[in-house]
Amino acid sequence: MKIYQALVTLCVTGGIFMMTACSETSDYSPEQMINNALDEKESESYVAEATSTIRENEDVVEAMKMKEWHSKDGKIRVEIENQNEEEKAISVNDGEKITTYEVEQNQAIVVDDEEILEFNQPSPKEQVDLILDMVRDTHQIEGKGEEEIAGRSAYHLVATPKKDDVLLGKQEIWIDKENWIVLKIVSSTGNQKTEIVYNNIDFDTSIPDEKFTLDLPDDVDIVNSDDLLKTEEVTLEEAKEGIGKPFLYFPEEDGVAISAIEMDELKGKLNRTEINIDYKKEDAPFLTLSVFESPEDTDEDLLLPDEEKVTIRNQDGTYTDSNDFRALFWQEDGLNYSLVIIDPSLTLEELQALTETMDTVK
Repeated sequence: MKIYQALVTLCVTGGIFMMTACSETSDYSPEQMINNALDEKESESYVAEATSTIRENEDVVEAMKMKEWHSKDGKIRVEIENQNEEEKAISVNDGEKITTYEVEQNQAIVVDDEEILEFNQPSPKEQVDLILDMVRDTHQIEGKGEEEIAGRSAYHLVATPKKDDVLLGKQEIWIDKENWIVLKIVSSTGNQKTEIVYNNIDFDTSIPDEKFTLDLPDDVDIVNSDDLLKTEEVTLEEAKEGIGKPFLYFPEEDGVAISAIEMDELKGKLNRTEINIDYKKEDAPFLTLSVFESPEDTDEDLLLPDEEKVTIRNQDGTYTDSNDFRALFWQEDGLNYSLVIIDPSLTLEELQALTETMDTVK
């Protein structure tokens, strides 16, 4: 996970992972512990230091150090550095806007639209409610006793998926006994394991107001969130011009028709033109094709859950089928392609055969 993406995840959602409750007794089943956490109020203020480690086949592929300041009224500051201290990012949520500053690039992204903030910024409790609801419904939860994390007593829970095709894999969660903040979480999916753990955490500490302001350099490149994505409906010819070269698409035949073509001008970190073509078959949503120029930096983020290697048009690709989300991904002639399958009756084999009928936009 890139440092900027990690920061956005942490700051926009309101912290690493938090939940609150008021009981100090262990006379609860794991399910009751989660239910109580879902029922209780918001957390107190805290200052914390944490580490995040991502492993593939037990090899460390990403490690980050994080510092977090969280006020009672929901203001948040997060600072992240990678393991080599070569990349640093700072994100501040002052209650009215979120500013994320990438130091090395000297660029700041500002989110100040009220609707975007409301949609993308659930409270700490709301964020954890979503996670806990998913685990409660899809996992078998067991208590594994108590352990000490960051010098604090914590309950240890293990949540194991009841089925293979769920979004979240095995989860190990250590919950503070006093206020039920999640002090450590280990998520495992396939050969990948992500661990986030607080090393130090100080509650009810006084945090000065200036900690939730961000002084940016005079020469910083400021990008507003409204400018990050510009979408317009286009023709196939305009889409080709936007990509800068011919690309593959599905011709309208055998009941398959184009319902919309959109061109997204992505700014900031991605900085690319992306074409999205929605298809219908016999007036029912069928699939969505997305195309963009392959980046020079091919270092990718974590694989999606239940992703497998497949062959698409004699190219190496991947297919994911998880929690009703099905998609194909591959690269061909300098372009990245993805197919999101909407028609539930369409099989992988049928989709692979369908890609052989793709033609080039003239």
